[in-house]
Amino acid sequence: MEIKKILCPVDFSEISANALEYAVFLASHHHAELLLLHVVEHLHEFEHYQILVFTPQELSEKMEEHAYEALNKLAEPIKETLKVETVIRQGKAFVEIIKEATEKDMDLIVMGSHGRTGISHMLMGSVTEKVVRKANCPVLVFRGKNTQFDIP
Repeated sequence: MEIKKILCPVDFSEISANALEYAVFLASHHHAELLLLHVVEHLHEFEHYQILVFTPQELSEKMEEHAYEALNKLAEPIKETLKVETVIRQGKAFVEIIKEATEKDMDLIVMGSHGRTGISHMLMGSVTEKVVRKANCPVLVFRGKNTQFDIP
């Protein structure tokens, strides 16, 4: 199996940064292209709040601008050694990650997992878990270096 294109979804968290480090290592080792993706979630649930200074559309646009700047800042030092592309998408994170991987025919997705458990996992679900289940390419999940769990 050849790895020529790696997708690394980025949410700007510490775990995401650690996953990015690993994706850069893999891309360097395999002489692969690296695509950094950030998904701006839709903010429809805020549409009825009139106290917001911005409309949901304006807020999404501002979030997209900020994400574009932050993603390019992450990509700059990587571009010295690798071919890197940055993409911003709007929508549900797991859907957009899978769409991007499919449309660009990615060989591998490298992403972090926040390791939610219990009620927060039940209520929020896991973007990573959904990507692992639905992606049509392998997914390498990187958990935080200090993640602890109990083994019964």
